[in-house]
Amino acid sequence: MKSTSIQTWKWLRSPDAADLLAAAEGISSGELQAIARLRKRWNAEQVGTAIELLGARQRAQAKFPSHPPDVCDRSGIEQATPEMIAEYKASRIHETVGSTGHVADLACGIGGDAMSLARRMKVTGIDTDPVRCWMTGVNAGCEVANVDATSFDARVDVFHLDPGRRDERTGRRFRSPDTWNPPLHSIGSIGAGHEGGVVKLGPGIALDDVPMLEEAELEFVSIGAQLSQAHLWMGSLTSHPGQRRATLLPHGLTECGTPSFPELHPEGTFDGLLCIPNPALERSGLHGPVGSRFELLEPVAGLGILTGDTRPDSPWFTSFEVDAIMPWREQKVRSWLRANDTSHVEIKTRDQTVDPDALQKLLSGEGSIPRTVFVLRMGRPVVAIMTRRVDTASASIEPNHDEDDR
Repeated sequence: MKSTSIQTWKWLRSPDAADLLAAAEGISSGELQAIARLRKRWNAEQVGTAIELLGARQRAQAKFPSHPPDVCDRSGIEQATPEMIAEYKASRIHETVGSTGHVADLACGIGGDAMSLARRMKVTGIDTDPVRCWMTGVNAGCEVANVDATSFDARVDVFHLDPGRRDERTGRRFRSPDTWNPPLHSIGSIGAGHEGGVVKLGPGIALDDVPMLEEAELEFVSIGAQLSQAHLWMGSLTSHPGQRRATLLPHGLTECGTPSFPELHPEGTFDGLLCIPNPALERSGLHGPVGSRFELLEPVAGLGILTGDTRPDSPWFTSFEVDAIMPWREQKVRSWLRANDTSHVEIKTRDQTVDPDALQKLLSGEGSIPRTVFVLRMGRPVVAIMTRRVDTASASIEPNHDEDDR
């Protein structure tokens, strides 16, 4: 976070700053002439912070459509939990501790989670950054404490922890959980003084880096087709210790169980339908047991794409009708597409087998039927699978992460 003084941030909420905020509306940090004009009346820190605030508020609208934060900066918005997931987490915590429960929101940032928690129960926001602490207090209307998460000692029921995963000075993301703030290995000591807790993780985290898997519940959450977050639920907040959970928002669907591999197709090929499991379902390892309920099989072990003859009536899967399967030869595939009245072509692949963007331009034609072509490695050979989308909802083969977890 920029080293702007807390006094300047507080000043921006005073009536004295109204003229500056009105004059700075719509001005970006790169518009030097406009900024120079503002600095004739206000100092550089006031002008820079006002532009930062206005830009962050604009970005916050997409992430917090119902209850946007009043004070925030761009970095804080990027790292904050989207409102939809914050509401889901707060509801789940509330089910356990009730309206009289007390939650410590550790490493609270700008208060993205605290805002949802505070609408249901008592919250104390904890952060080592005094500005971020103050922001949480303003945005969530809760009490705050400017202390380290690992040393916070208070009579609360459960905790929520969102470790810092980037260097605030450089913006560089920390890939190793041991370099997070606080480090992920410290959650054992943090959780020792609480009945339960939940830790926000990046959805791409290596499972070997996640502690306490045998006694905690690891959850992956998607918003639509985008894998957004992972959560480690512990203690009293754990409904299924040692198991995995997949949650799909805004549908409110959730699956919990033990990961298992999908049953393999006896002929190692695709039937009439190709089905993509939602990334939260696949990442949790539950696409096998859930797919079996719909009689879906996996053509190749580890492919992560299922097949069957009947479309699964579930938002957990996006289905495509298979028209043809052939060895991957660009010219052969292009000829087939032209001969079969193809218009726009969408390319899906795994493991960067091909460049989807380049191929979409080369293979799209002027016909009337839009198609999705899957270019997949089926063991050694690479095959092209010509399909037509059955579902209207967008789906993505590759997991997508929120801004702080890419």
